Amino acid sequence: MKKILLQLLLVITLSSCGSTKNNSEVQDWIKSQNFTIVKPNTWRPVKHHGYVGYTPLNKESKYYNNLVSIFQFKLKEKSNFKEFSMKSAKEVRKYKKVSSEEILEEQNNLGNTLVHSYESIHNGMNYKHYTVYFENNEDFYFYTYSSLKEDYEKYFKEAMSILNSVGFK
Repeated sequence: MKKILLQLLLVITLSSCGSTKNNSEVQDWIKSQNFTIVKPNTWRPVKHHGYVGYTPLNKESKYYNNLVSIFQFKLKEKSNFKEFSMKSAKEVRKYKKVSSEEILEEQNNLGNTLVHSYESIHNGMNYKHYTVYFENNEDFYFYTYSSLKEDYEKYFKEAMSILNSVGFK
């Protein structure tokens, strides 16, 4: 469980690590995933923290200021999805300065999901996050749209189109 929470921490911190500039490496990562997405034409993939994310921002911008990320948790032991996702959502408070949040269970195109919406402050900047935990064939996944608060609505519809496009190989 600690390894999973560490993976989650890496995603949530949105630190300013560099992204991979080698497009073929990014494409290899995308091909190796057991899920697919359809990104808007104006968005680009970036590899960071060991997975691929997507941003509408140009290459000179700080992509982590507006980013969609999806990854599969690599669990060593079988776990109850509801307990796992609720615990993971609550863990955010240990690593982020959360100013407001809402946790809801929802039924959507991905099945039973846990949606965690929250606002946080990171490096003096206000961020807004929309996170969805979901399950497919007993595997657990994490989707998050994270943006500077002032740009959140500008890209929300496109970020949700990525979530709604998730398919499995």
